[in-house]
Amino acid sequence: MKGQMRWARNINVTLNMQEEIEMKLNNAAVAFIVGALSLFAGISYAEEHKEHAAEALTHAQAAVDEGQKGTASAVTEHAKQALDHAKQAEKAKPDTHITEAETHLNQAIEHGNMGHADIAANHAKEAVRHLEMAYQGS
Repeated sequence: MKGQMRWARNINVTLNMQEEIEMKLNNAAVAFIVGALSLFAGISYAEEHKEHAAEALTHAQAAVDEGQKGTASAVTEHAKQALDHAKQAEKAKPDTHITEAETHLNQAIEHGNMGHADIAANHAKEAVRHLEMAYQGS
């Protein structure tokens, strides 16, 4: 009887060890999958940041060009579009240059709405400078 009890206990210990090993393997598999997904998500966010920074840069440069022509309303429109893309870039990947560009784009919009094409263009030009740095840092 004692031999049977010892044998049963050994089987129980072996089963417990097997369950523990399976659980550790499952946890390792889950950790690997989560890590891989995080890597791909990081690449996706970086690409989204770069795309929106490029679009923001294009519109900010158009705002500068329009300001040099003296068309304040066009500066405002391009600065608004640039700001929308800058916000999306910031959302995808926080960046101090994008934040600074947003500040200047808001100023460009404000001055463009007041008819100050030259001042709006100067703010748009500063936004371009920061957006270029953000794009290069992507």
